[in-house]
Amino acid sequence: MRVHQFQIPTGLYLGPVNVYLVDESPLTLIDTGPNLPEALDALRKCVEGAGHRLEDIQRIVVTHLHEDHSGLAATIQRISNAVVFAHPWEADRLRGYDDYLMYLPLLERAGVPPEVIQVFRRAYAGIRELGEDIHEIEGIEDGDLIDFDRGSFEVLHTPGHTPGSVCLYRAADRSLIAADTVLANISPNPVLSPDPLAADRRFQSLGEYLVSMSRIRELAPTVIHGGHGPDVTDFESHFLKTVRSVDDRQAKLEGLLPTGGASPWEACVALFPAAMDAHRFLALSETIAQLDFGVSEGRFRRSERGDVEVYARTRGRE
Repeated sequence: MRVHQFQIPTGLYLGPVNVYLVDESPLTLIDTGPNLPEALDALRKCVEGAGHRLEDIQRIVVTHLHEDHSGLAATIQRISNAVVFAHPWEADRLRGYDDYLMYLPLLERAGVPPEVIQVFRRAYAGIRELGEDIHEIEGIEDGDLIDFDRGSFEVLHTPGHTPGSVCLYRAADRSLIAADTVLANISPNPVLSPDPLAADRRFQSLGEYLVSMSRIRELAPTVIHGGHGPDVTDFESHFLKTVRSVDDRQAKLEGLLPTGGASPWEACVALFPAAMDAHRFLALSETIAQLDFGVSEGRFRRSERGDVEVYARTRGRE
């Protein structure tokens, strides 16, 4: 099976995004890059360099909803009439459902000041401009096969980075296209999201992410192709490094929580004092994910101060 990796500009601090063209029948693009003229131009040149045209693409698999990965899917679908596939938990937002109102209660319960919420809202609107509504999407579920004339990929639902993130596994050579679930040089950020099964709750992103990582570990992949940066060829070391990083962050957060407890926003400011502007949303996502995971592990306890959540060390650890 021939798979080409293309690096497409994003205009974001993360740098380029890796997208993949499976050069088999049916011709399939895995992720697309953002909805920017320079990204479309780069993708067109890359596809032509592989001996095809954008018009030839028959399928698009979107690994997750973030615009740097999905933003050009609607454009390519119009150009080629390709079928777009994504996990159902991502589909509503990819179709254009604006879920920012679903974020508001999550942010308010976290104790985020109103003026910061407005900063987040403006940043969210800016990121949304890198995407475009995809009106026709087919669902793919865990265990589905993406078949080609020669070979296939198995869909792995790997929630964590987003609720509906998927990886594509090729059993023939134990290779994995993992998008942002596994990145060589970037720490994973389980992004704050409403729970797709109950929008008034938070998705338990870090706990789910670690389960997904353990599932990938069981497959013993030979090489992992990520969404940014180089491949990962030693997943065992990568997995252990990730677990140590979580343990270290848990210990640091435990040391920062005052005796009377702190809101997620207060904990975020203490944990990431240098985070500014929209980057504070990623810092808040990381903090909340760590707090939720710490509660599930019995390290922290959750209570409420009015309408705001408060977290403290569990008794015996104070």
